Amino acid sequence: MICDRILGTTHHGTYKKVVDVLFEEHELKEHSIRRIARDGVEIEIDINEDMQEGDILVETEHYVYAVKIYVPTPKK
Repeated sequence: MICDRILGTTHHGTYKKVVDVLFEEHELKEHSIRRIARDGVEIEIDINEDMQEGDILVETEHYVYAVKIYVPTPKK
């Protein structure tokens, strides 16, 4: 799937199931990146703005794919 713009946000609610697309904090400023959503769908992102948690990247009939910030666990 291809994302060429942010479609909206999940912060105002959505009637579709939300699938997380994980990003680390520093990746939110990247405008051209590929990610694999939690359900295995590959999303190619090519946008002209910074992303924020909850931004909807792609929408299908039943799902919205949205930005989720991932905080890696530090290695001990």
